[in-house]
Amino acid sequence: MRSRFVTSLGSSLLNFAFAGLHTLEEMTADYFQPFFASVIPIHVGFQERAATRQILANPGNEDFPLDYIPEALDEIYALTHGQPYLVQLLGFQLVRRYNDFVFEQRRSRDPVFTIEDVEAVINDPEFFQRGRYYFDGVWGQAARGAEGQQAIIQLLAPHPEGLSLDVLAQSTGMNYPNLQEALNTLKRHDVVEETQGSWRIMVELFRRWVSQQ
Repeated sequence: MRSRFVTSLGSSLLNFAFAGLHTLEEMTADYFQPFFASVIPIHVGFQERAATRQILANPGNEDFPLDYIPEALDEIYALTHGQPYLVQLLGFQLVRRYNDFVFEQRRSRDPVFTIEDVEAVINDPEFFQRGRYYFDGVWGQAARGAEGQQAIIQLLAPHPEGLSLDVLAQSTGMNYPNLQEALNTLKRHDVVEETQGSWRIMVELFRRWVSQQ
């Protein structure tokens, strides 16, 4: 559910963008293709906090009448970690909710989104249903490659603060080399991250989705 931007070694003018569940490194490890052997992969991660705020608050349309309080923008970043699809989905659902309130129900409200608006959107079961392409995609991806990825995700889901490598090894029954391989695969796919010795799910909304399954 991410993209990889690659540049051909043969020409500085030729560029390709690929979107898929596997990195180019994984694809070239499975089989040899002259085309893939001649490219340099560049990791494209999630959006930074400032970019997320800019996209939501200033979508490039001067006539866009809606705004966000700073705390609402911070909350969206905390929930999405800047994952582009989820940022867009949250913004879309906020605008849709506003339009329904003002134009369909003909009720009055300030054209400014608050934390309460964000919470109302993500607490609506429809939100996770609409986001199923991302959630199902990440979950399905974790069933491929290194063994134990889904088990690790399930263990981490109830612990937003994360778990140590020792706790994960004890809980999964995996040996350390296999556990580390699974964690590295999840990290490479932007599913988990290590912070101060603890492994945690990067995207809070994905963590909540797993917890609900």
